[in-house]
Amino acid sequence: MSEVEFYKKNWWMYLVSGLVTLAFGFVTVVNPAQTLLTLGFFFGLYLLVNGVIDMIVGISSGRSRDTWLLSLIFGALQALIGVYILQRPGLSLATFVMFAAFGLVVRGAEHAVEAFDASYDAVYRTWQVIAAVASVFTATLIWRYPVTGTLAFVWVLGAYALITGPLMIAFAMEAKNGFAVAKKKK
Repeated sequence: MSEVEFYKKNWWMYLVSGLVTLAFGFVTVVNPAQTLLTLGFFFGLYLLVNGVIDMIVGISSGRSRDTWLLSLIFGALQALIGVYILQRPGLSLATFVMFAAFGLVVRGAEHAVEAFDASYDAVYRTWQVIAAVASVFTATLIWRYPVTGTLAFVWVLGAYALITGPLMIAFAMEAKNGFAVAKKKK
């Protein structure tokens, strides 16, 4: 199966991931105080869902994508962090914030690797660069102000989700139409 066929067949996974990310962003920005009370649960769920989707992408793409193994590894890391957060609702905010930032760094690393893969077209690589920069920037802000800026942390996390959610949805819609990626150079 070619990469274009893979993305066209599996476009819905990116749509689900984008919608979950966008919903997380809206809830976080609209009601940050209430979000603080349930942030651990929702962010753990977010990491778990996106991690599982990344693992499915890695496994189902087989060797048709050069980055299939990275999708599998980074997806597993995200899912494990998500499960860890879901199982420990009593985590202190500072510990939770550090795990959240680490999860964003893992996600950003995956975006960065795909951004520099020459087998993808310029549009896809540009989306990956934007997502990687947003992930690393958000993680940096989170690490810099873990406790004193809890409200700012929630807004920054929501802004990150509001940026990457639509990017994932746009990619899903393009993939559904069959553009997805440039054919690999032979």
